[in-house]
Amino acid sequence: MMNEIPMGLALLVCDTIIQEKQTNKRSLIGLFDRLYTKNLPCVHPSLSIFVSLTSGRGSYDCEVVCRHQETDTNALAVKGKVVFKDPMQVVDLVFNVQGVCFRNSGEYWLEFRIESVPIMMRRIFIMQQEQTKNAAEGD
Repeated sequence: MMNEIPMGLALLVCDTIIQEKQTNKRSLIGLFDRLYTKNLPCVHPSLSIFVSLTSGRGSYDCEVVCRHQETDTNALAVKGKVVFKDPMQVVDLVFNVQGVCFRNSGEYWLEFRIESVPIMMRRIFIMQQEQTKNAAEGD
């Protein structure tokens, strides 16, 4: 019999997550939902994904996937495991990802799945900025 699927509380993307040693409190630094780039493809050097869940029983395989809306290609896919000791527990997961390659501009969907079941989704936008000429060149 399959365990009950946990309920998602938060799915956030940021530059980095700091965990204070004494209290175990986390600080999410540089929350974002869009990135700006001049060139495509672009490689984002490092990002952190924060996931918060509750109402689980036991252990589950989980995955974070970020896919481009139009081409259905993945920019990232990271697998993990989440363990609940008690269904009243809130479990926070942190995925630190390096070298994420965004091949296209536009809308991406960040999706968190447990046992291949989508639990939470959010959009991330990759915005291509036009190259601007140096003002001195035109004068």
